[in-house]
Amino acid sequence: MFAERLTDTTGRTAGMVDFTPPSPFRIPVAVLLGLAVPPLGLLAWIGLSGSRRRDYLQSKWVSWGFVLVVVSAAPLIFVAAAASLGLWPDPDPNPIGLGLLLVAGSGLGTVLAALGILSVSRN
Repeated sequence: MFAERLTDTTGRTAGMVDFTPPSPFRIPVAVLLGLAVPPLGLLAWIGLSGSRRRDYLQSKWVSWGFVLVVVSAAPLIFVAAAASLGLWPDPDPNPIGLGLLLVAGSGLGTVLAALGILSVSRN
């Protein structure tokens, strides 16, 4: 970890700020995961971003994007788990609607999270 010394307008030292540089693998990992599964590419970008990680995770856009991905995946995961445990009336369900909900929700959530990453990066 690097420490950066901050000074205020009068030239006095305001304190030390911890600075961790982004990982050199951030771009290739994010691109490879982003091509396979876009939400994982965004998670890799945020996870490997060093000291900027906190800024990304405090963004409302990023938070709402990830919440939307999780909420849209939950019904499909519930049906699959219930069917595998024998709690669902159909032992071999074909939940097309829930799959479409997952695709639409994760697409929209990925766009929201990407907008949040862009807004944090611009500041």
